[in-house]
Amino acid sequence: MKDIDLIVAGAGIWGCTVARCAAESGRKVLVLERRSVTGGNVRCETDPETGIEVHTYGSHIFHTHLDDVWGFVRRFVDFNGYQHKVLARYKGRTYFLPLGLTLVNKFFGVELTPSELPAFMSDETHKKELFDAFFRGYTSKQWGKPPEEIDPTIIQRVPVRSTYDVNYFNDYNQGIPLSGYNSLFERLLDHPNITVECGREFSLEEHRSSALSGVPVCYSGPIDRLFGYRYGELPWRSLAFEQEKLDMADFQGTSVVNYTEAEVPYTRIHEFKHYHPEDRAVMSCGKTIIMREYPRAWKSGDEPYYPVNNPESQALLERYQAEAAKVKGLVIGGRLGEYRYYDMDQSIGKALEAARAITGR
Repeated sequence: MKDIDLIVAGAGIWGCTVARCAAESGRKVLVLERRSVTGGNVRCETDPETGIEVHTYGSHIFHTHLDDVWGFVRRFVDFNGYQHKVLARYKGRTYFLPLGLTLVNKFFGVELTPSELPAFMSDETHKKELFDAFFRGYTSKQWGKPPEEIDPTIIQRVPVRSTYDVNYFNDYNQGIPLSGYNSLFERLLDHPNITVECGREFSLEEHRSSALSGVPVCYSGPIDRLFGYRYGELPWRSLAFEQEKLDMADFQGTSVVNYTEAEVPYTRIHEFKHYHPEDRAVMSCGKTIIMREYPRAWKSGDEPYYPVNNPESQALLERYQAEAAKVKGLVIGGRLGEYRYYDMDQSIGKALEAARAITGR
């Protein structure tokens, strides 16, 4: 271990990208992962009976408009071209998200043209009806706040498409890895300069007293945990999942359906076989796997998903960032380390930036 040039703590998408770039620059990299497997929250498991790739921590769809990120990730996996579409259930009816002509015309029973939509959406009554149907209940479940505390102006910040385009993302590069998400991480870490140790959590105290004490560290775990929660815990929202295998070929006809009413305890149902329409064996299988997603308050020991941004959490984050700045050779990144929600392409983009700063390449 004396020839290690860099320690990467956390084998999620940020850490694996940094590790690969550093290894290709000639550095010997030690990757430490506290879980028993790599992949972070993008980790998947393939059901042995059906061959369905189940996204263990909720659906992940790769999408990007960043050419450097797309070029980097396609070095390791090919994508199937899946285009993500999200449906919403409200009062027994199903609508396409996001807001656009498809949803508005069906919801109000009208036939607006693109030029007519802006004037229609400027009506406060129309805004309130849409907010109450598709945002109020869903957002209150997602963030654990009563409907009265949900800001109705949120709908003004949501782009309304004046087209019938029902693709959820605008990014022109989309898809799911043909060989599965786990293969992406396996291939990122498959380099002679990379050593991976799972089931091992990084500790600053242990590092300072070890033979590798002078080795730089790239850390992507929770920043407050790195410093022993000395100033308190940063607040998060968490999720619980309920998985079920059903004796039917298709449960909902699409990968994700949102349930927007507050009375329904879950926010979404995922049906994973729809992420691989190219796999005829999976699609024709007489069984399917669904997963209900339940938002909940985070407590110590739960998986952190969404940072709770408010003045108090920002002040606490700044205290931990000040501590991190004192540690020579420490680089903190990723969703948990930066206390920011990132899509996968954003995490890779940030990791490429960090790697360039470390390697000078």
